[in-house]
Amino acid sequence: MTSAKGVQEGVPALLRLLDEHQVKASFFVSLGPDYSLYPLSDHIPRIIRRRLPVSYTSNRCRDELLAVANAGHDVGISAYTPVEWKQDVAFQSAPWTHQELLRAADAFDRLFGHAPRYFAAKGWQVNSHLLAEEEAMGFEFASDVRGQHIFLPELQGTRSQCPQIPTTLPTLDELLKEKEVNYDNLHQFLYAACQRILPNGEVFSLTAEREGGELLPVFERLLVMWKGGQWEIRAMSELFRRIGDTTLKRHQIGWGVPDGCAQHVAIQSTPVE
Repeated sequence: MTSAKGVQEGVPALLRLLDEHQVKASFFVSLGPDYSLYPLSDHIPRIIRRRLPVSYTSNRCRDELLAVANAGHDVGISAYTPVEWKQDVAFQSAPWTHQELLRAADAFDRLFGHAPRYFAAKGWQVNSHLLAEEEAMGFEFASDVRGQHIFLPELQGTRSQCPQIPTTLPTLDELLKEKEVNYDNLHQFLYAACQRILPNGEVFSLTAEREGGELLPVFERLLVMWKGGQWEIRAMSELFRRIGDTTLKRHQIGWGVPDGCAQHVAIQSTPVE
């Protein structure tokens, strides 16, 4: 959830759908300045963007965000300033990264009355400083990368004891870029991608802006198929609890471009002995 529009319109729609199907999920929210109302906000120079009048999602969407927690779903934080995070976090400094997480955590605490326990990187964009911050802040887990199973991360010499729960499945928008995929059969292609056995099951990532809006009917068809196939659908916190005291393997974080994705993203890579 990275925009007020997504929270105000997409989140209520998702909450209704999840409640109807009795499913719990994990929500990660950007609580800082929302520049999405400005056309081409991603391309506005930072020095100009920071001078623009802007609202803060934590203030503007208080009721909608509290409703997520009140419904029993996981709520964690994402980038405080998502447009800046997605643009160049890979090249940012330790102080910049620290301030992003600190501001996000402070806003979360003011809103929900307790510290956040989970983090997810916007657009699967990371740097090595993020791993150190996640461990220092005591997060139970993070979901910053694409991959195959839960692991302990290492990036550019920085190791973290904060486990990563990677996204394992393609996004709906990525699949839509395939020639044979359209809105009518999109759910079937994603369901087909789930027909494999992974150590911790599949992890699917969606956005309030897309799956809570135009793609909501597709997401509903997926839920019906998943439940009809006797699959267990659970929030990330429950998935993490189920691994218990299992010893997690450490893996390097690398970079790659998944099919249908427009940029390099962080990916679970080779194991580290």
